[in-house]
Amino acid sequence: MLTLFYLGFIFVLIFIYLFESIYLKKILSKTTGKQDVIKKLRQFSRHIVLQNGHALLLRAINPNDKERLADAFHRLTGKSIYFRFFSSKRKLTKKELKYFTEIDFEHHIAIVATIINDKEEKIIGVGRYIELEKKTPEKIAEIAFAIDDEHQNLGIGTILFEHIVRIAQNNGISRLSADVLLENKNMLDIFKHSGSKLNIIIDHGVMHIEFNIAGQEFNRYHEG
Repeated sequence: MLTLFYLGFIFVLIFIYLFESIYLKKILSKTTGKQDVIKKLRQFSRHIVLQNGHALLLRAINPNDKERLADAFHRLTGKSIYFRFFSSKRKLTKKELKYFTEIDFEHHIAIVATIINDKEEKIIGVGRYIELEKKTPEKIAEIAFAIDDEHQNLGIGTILFEHIVRIAQNNGISRLSADVLLENKNMLDIFKHSGSKLNIIIDHGVMHIEFNIAGQEFNRYHEG
């Protein structure tokens, strides 16, 4: 009787060991896969040719971009700053620069559009999405852009939008949202011409936009 008890006890221990081994293997596999995706996003880089023939580099933002991002902000007009931040700002604080450049590339993704000017890389556009913490089955993120005034109306906003959307799709984001001032015609045009069905709510001069991105195709510009 005692022998059967020990055999049963040993069987239970073996079962627990095998179950935990398989479970841990799955968890480690998922973690490794996630880390690989994050690593690839941190290394993201694409050469783009604009419709006017000029070259553009899209790449992941990184902590070394603080000074370049601050410089890009200073080149924005008051109107563009207001469109992006819904308020007047004279500069980005150290805390904001840290938040905008030191990101996890899991729930917060950002890419910059850059050009070489006088042998120095200059940021002329930024696009990002931040995953929202909502208790829903689908993953939803908020999307935002800012383009250097001197380089607006060249399609850079659309290029950033299309790449951000593709990255979001690959990361399992099914829905994107944005708050856009009604005066910001350029940004509204990007959403209106995206091909997505937009759910729109207007409140106090702000258009809240939500749209599904599952199955959408975006490829109007070509890579160099």
